[in-house]
Amino acid sequence: MPTESQTPPVLTVEMTALASGGSCVGTIQSPEEYAGKKAFIPFTAPGELVEARITRNKRSFVEGELVSIQRASAARRTANCPVFGSCGGCDLQHIELHEQRLLKAKMVEDLLLVHGGVQAQDGVSLLAPDLPGFSYRRRMSFHINKKREFGLYRKNGRSIVELSHCPISTDTINSFLGENLALLKECAPEIETVTVEDHGGTVYLALEAHPRNFTALETLLPKEAFRQLEQRIPNLQVNFRHRAIYRPGEKLSDAPPVGHFSQNNELANDAMIEFLKQHVTTEKVTDLYAGAGNISIPLAEAGHVVTAVEVDPALVAFGKVRAEQAGLSERLVFHTKSCEKWVEGFTPDETVVLDPPRGGALEVCQRLSAQASPHLLYVSCYPPTFARDVQALMERGYRLLSVEVLDMFPQTYHSELVARIERA
Repeated sequence: MPTESQTPPVLTVEMTALASGGSCVGTIQSPEEYAGKKAFIPFTAPGELVEARITRNKRSFVEGELVSIQRASAARRTANCPVFGSCGGCDLQHIELHEQRLLKAKMVEDLLLVHGGVQAQDGVSLLAPDLPGFSYRRRMSFHINKKREFGLYRKNGRSIVELSHCPISTDTINSFLGENLALLKECAPEIETVTVEDHGGTVYLALEAHPRNFTALETLLPKEAFRQLEQRIPNLQVNFRHRAIYRPGEKLSDAPPVGHFSQNNELANDAMIEFLKQHVTTEKVTDLYAGAGNISIPLAEAGHVVTAVEVDPALVAFGKVRAEQAGLSERLVFHTKSCEKWVEGFTPDETVVLDPPRGGALEVCQRLSAQASPHLLYVSCYPPTFARDVQALMERGYRLLSVEVLDMFPQTYHSELVARIERA
């Protein structure tokens, strides 16, 4: 048992803003030895006065756990998920939805200023602010352990919070879980991750083999549970080290590659596509980090001539099939290459769309020319790397016109942003 002197003190903290990572940040009011120091406390809201206990003490800030709320925010609400707070999936179910979105927009604005020293000429605003806050996520990855516990990882840990229904998942995914949970559990210990995707109401399923417990397909395929899943879900595959090693029957060439990148929120993605279509004004467009044509295909359908660059061959193959089916093969050309390598040898068109992963597109931004490509539309899922990249673009002769924050991931601190960047 720790002695009284070893017990971390209870802090009084005035919460001020949402921080990247899911906690809110505030200023410690007391005790005096901590006063003025920043504190990051999860499950709080800006405007609240809370008591918290230190879990990590650094030179310039502390991290803590909520003990009590002395003054609650008017935006505080009761979470509608029974495992919120223990499950690592959501951060913000305790805050009213529109307030979440306002906090995210403010967080993006602050990150741009602090990390990049950048302000958008026309400011930061919300795009599609009335999107649903639940039943939106069309791809979920669940975990199974050797005890056949099934669910999501605990917040800040690797133990599993068991669940059979997730309120941010689509109804199709939750119906699948309700009907097949027992079968999925029986696939342990050979299987450790279950990825369920909802494509237009059809379930696609990828089972990731456990790298230690899986020795050969012969240990999984004879299982009665697996045979039943095979019969129920035609779009099923088994992966080992994230590569497909088994697909029952013939895999249709027009089926989406399960487990590869795709936007997770269909309605939010539609709003983003419409915004991009409205702001592409040139005939020719280069789409970098194009995936399977999520942006390229709608732009080609709108009459633009699109060069799409993507490193993942599975996504390129699916994109080409989709383009051919839509009769767009003459207006849309895919290149299977990393964008960083591609820009070394080719000059992008007058309009460039960038939709990189979390790591951003620094190498690409350092090669873009404001003279050759005066119009940029940058889609980002991680504001810190976006702020860094905007700095690089400003050094290349660009200016940041506007930033639209799109709540692609309600109930979490994550958001998507779409920026208009032009030649200065």
